[in-house]
Amino acid sequence: MRTESVIFDLYGTLADIHTDESMPALWEDAAAFACRCGASYSAAAYREAYLALCRDEVQRRAKTLPAVPVEWVEPELLNVFVRLLGADEATARLAARRFRERSTLHIRPMPHAIETLTRLREQGKRLFLLSNAQACFTRDELAMLDLQDRFDGIVLSSDAGMKKPYRGLFELLLQRYGIDSDTALMVGNDAVADMGGAHGAHLKGAYLHTWQSGERPDALPQGCFEIKDLWELTTEA
Repeated sequence: MRTESVIFDLYGTLADIHTDESMPALWEDAAAFACRCGASYSAAAYREAYLALCRDEVQRRAKTLPAVPVEWVEPELLNVFVRLLGADEATARLAARRFRERSTLHIRPMPHAIETLTRLREQGKRLFLLSNAQACFTRDELAMLDLQDRFDGIVLSSDAGMKKPYRGLFELLLQRYGIDSDTALMVGNDAVADMGGAHGAHLKGAYLHTWQSGERPDALPQGCFEIKDLWELTTEA
């Protein structure tokens, strides 16, 4: 059956990104920014509070989503920055953006990402983004990568409160945008989150192995196949 809708993962699939949150300078800068906003942290105390609030936000959100197993609950990190700084949302967004910029070693489109999206659009495909991602980081990065206006619909895990491979996240995308699962293809670089999730939602899957994928899987779920380059989608799809 002809593919009519192509659903993409973002990081490791369309975006080549390398972040490192272990750098001491990152936490020193974050603590200094918080202190300028009226809070009082050392770098170590800021990091400890950040991680504790991340865990707490998962538990808070899990209470609002009782049907979602807690391991697939996604927190909203913007709330973490609001609570860390005791500040308004606008200031928290600045803190989140600064934190992300300073933890990112590089970010760029994957080879042939833009060309592939352009060609698939020319072929009449509907294009969607389904990403385990934080909106307070990702919205800016979509603009930076020239990706923000290339999709018919976007669902980020932080907005939905759940993450891949949980089937409910896939179903949310399908229902929200009227996507027929029989004519849709999920494209991603994670054999579990993307391919396993696609299989659970009765979608075909195209697996792209990248350096961010980790160990290559021994096998892919039924209905999934491997591609070597995104451009293959212009003929496979």
